[in-house]
Amino acid sequence: MSVEVRPATPADVPGIRRVAHAGWEAAYEGVLSASTRERCLAEWYAPSVVERAVTDPGVSYFVADDDDGVVGYASGDADGGENLGRLSSIYVLPDRWGEGVGTRLLDAVETALAERGVDAVRVLVLAENDVGIRFYRARGYDCVDSRTAELGGETCTERVFRGSV
Repeated sequence: MSVEVRPATPADVPGIRRVAHAGWEAAYEGVLSASTRERCLAEWYAPSVVERAVTDPGVSYFVADDDDGVVGYASGDADGGENLGRLSSIYVLPDRWGEGVGTRLLDAVETALAERGVDAVRVLVLAENDVGIRFYRARGYDCVDSRTAELGGETCTERVFRGSV
């Protein structure tokens, strides 16, 4: 099946939400409580929130899709000043992990941010998200910091990764 990576549209919102729910369950089960996952998904992936991000000209938002619909998505913006961008989100359906979909999505976001003058990207990764950490390290990102954060009322540790574009 051929996967196409393209800019997201409002029509992709249901597929993005479906991938978010599957990705969060696979990546964070055992890391974040079920109630925290539910709270974060409800807040950050409400249809209106996703549609606003997809249509925001300041956000580079991409989906990967094939004949089955959206199988992954990624978004980022040039929020950091000093030519530093931010990868806000990247998730792929768990049964599609290892197929290169995440790499293609990351490449699309990095390219879009480079076109906006960004030369480095930072991303926050939960310290216990081994899959995410391996993904970023394999793509040349380095862990440059660690911090405590609160997600849905739960305290956790995040790693700050940074990569060049």
